[in-house]
Amino acid sequence: EILGALMSMIIVWMVTGVLIYLACMRLLHPDYDIDATVMLITSACAVLTNILLSLILHQTGHGHSHRAQAREGTSAPLEPALSNASLQAAFVHAIGDLFQSISVLISALIIFFKPQYKIADPICTFVFSIFVLATTITILRDILTMLMEGR
Repeated sequence: EILGALMSMIIVWMVTGVLIYLACMRLLHPDYDIDATVMLITSACAVLTNILLSLILHQTGHGHSHRAQAREGTSAPLEPALSNASLQAAFVHAIGDLFQSISVLISALIIFFKPQYKIADPICTFVFSIFVLATTITILRDILTMLMEGR
């Protein structure tokens, strides 16, 4: 479970690193073309998919079953939402993907209406990449603490 969560965080960091590298390349070599329509459609689909995935993962981790409680007529103690480390890592991964997709959507909207502002793409990539990395540090720290048997 913990190793799965660690792999999820490593993948988030690797993808973010690749996105930062590509954004740097776009800043250094501004002679690229962007099809804003395709970018807009793709990013909108990605945002919707990541919202759905995040909601599903959040609901999966709420710690109790409604059917079992209804049959027994008792209230079982609730575990905190997303108490499972790999579920929490998957949720954070989906949230990270959601923010990256929102970044692409914002860039696509800017470029769609003002094509001369294609620099918005790498700038949004930098801003949201920093946000994603900052939000995953806490989970990565928790995972490493568990692996080192700190709890």
